[in-house]
Formats: sequence, structure tokens, C-alpha cells
Amino acid sequence: MLRHQFLQEIESARLMLHTSGYQSIDYICNAIHNATFIPEIADKPIISTRGETLQTDETQTNPFDAWQPGSIAIIPLEGIMTKHGYWWDGVDDIAAYIRAAYQSDSISAVIIKGDTPGGNTDSLFHLQEVLSAKTKPTYGYIDGMVASCGYIAFSYMDKIYSINDMARVGGIGVFAQLLVPNDKQTYYQIKEAYPDESKDKNLPERELAKGNPKPMQEVLSKLAVHFQNIVKENRPKVPDEALTGKTYFSYEAQELGLIDGIRTLSQVIDQLTTLTENRKQILTNL
Repeated sequence: MLRHQFLQEIESARLMLHTSGYQSIDYICNAIHNATFIPEIADKPIISTRGETLQTDETQTNPFDAWQPGSIAIIPLEGIMTKHGYWWDGVDDIAAYIRAAYQSDSISAVIIKGDTPGGNTDSLFHLQEVLSAKTKPTYGYIDGMVASCGYIAFSYMDKIYSINDMARVGGIGVFAQLLVPNDKQTYYQIKEAYPDESKDKNLPERELAKGNPKPMQEVLSKLAVHFQNIVKENRPKVPDEALTGKTYFSYEAQELGLIDGIRTLSQVIDQLTTLTENRKQILTNL
């Protein structure tokens, strides 16, 4: 069942994805169609800066409540971003973790540790909702690459830091991928018919399959402008020339205002710890 759901999501997706993610999607889709796909479960633990690991228990209202007070949660956003979970956490799962961290009295701040080429634009909406209403300091930490859809999510965070000069940032652009049968019919083939009353139904996809990209480009253009405007609002110092899909090294991204600096994870943790302790002191004085 998960295989069919994954194909459905990818085939209907508007992707914001760095080229490094193409191969993985192509491999999984081909393997599923050819009945050779053997899923590997990806375990990406959520940890605290004090060494605690999140343990989910159905009897717990909020699993973060078991952590020590004042903990900083480090939540991974890694791999291709899909709306739902398959053999890894979906973005809906990650958004639920972030929301639970905000709601727990044990958590003082959140770090989203990112290494993602992007993914399905629909997956972004879960993170937009929770990060737009964040109630605790939330920093993004780039541990390799945060591109395309991943960067849009990071733009909502209070600060963005990168692990080193050569980590990659940006890729703010969209494209559409359409799976069609090849000559050997390795992929399944779908026959379609549309009445005159529904002549515009799925028109961009049908025209793209015929080799005419213009209708799909018009749809993607609207998406591209939408996501550019999000970055402009969240990171107002980023110039327009940085929003056309190019991926930058961290030292370039810092100059363009895409990130706030290049630091080790320990330095970011120290900064957040100081911030939350000062904030606690101010609230106590009040």
C-alpha cells in the first residue's frame, strides 16, 4: 500500500528539488514499477542537547515531557521531503514533532538540523503552519545541504546557520516531473479520455506528456513567484537575483543574506542556551 501511495504523491507533485534528489526518486519509482523495490527503514532519532532521545509511547500525551526542563530539541529534516511518511518520516510527522516541542514545558528551544535537496511543495504547507506560529526560539542548522523546498521551510526560522563554508544553500525554484511509459512499457500505461465539458482537466500534464511544456510552465511560474515572495517576506535582505534557482556555497549564501552565519553545532547550541537563559531571567524579573 505504501508503494502505491508514494507513487501517487510523486506523480501528482510539484517539486522543488535539487538535482541530487532526482536519482533517488527515479530509482524508487522504477523499482516499485518493476516489483524489485526493497524498502529500507530510515531511523533518524530526535535528540536533546543533553543527550536524551525522544521515545514515543502511545500512553504519553507529549513525549517531550519526559525530558529534563530546559532541553533544546534537535529535530532532523533529512532526505527528500514528502508530504506523508513512507519508509522515513514525512513532513507531516516532522511538523507534529515541532508542534509537540513547542507545547512541552520541558523544551526551551528547537534546532531543525537540515540536510535535504527539497521535495514535494505540498509537504511544505505542514511546516509553514507550525513555524509561522512558533512559540519558542527556533534555529535552522544546515548540515550538508538545504535546498529548494527545504530552504523555503528554513526561511521561517529565527536564525539559519551552516556547518561550514562549502555546505550548499538555496536552489529556490520549481519544476514538474511526469512519469510516462517508456518504449519497453516498463512503466504501466494509463489511457485517458476527457469530455468537451472538461477540456481543461489535467491540461498542463497532458500537454507536457506530448512535449509541450508551456501550460505546465505557466502553472510552475505561479508557484515560483509564490515561493519567492515567501523568502522575500521572511528574509527581506535577500536580493532578487538569489531567488532564481541557483544553489550557493554557505560563504556565498551568507553574503546574500540567505543564512546568518557559519558555525559549529556547539556554537549554535551555546547561543540558544544563552538566549533562553536570558529570556527566562527577563520573565522572572517581570
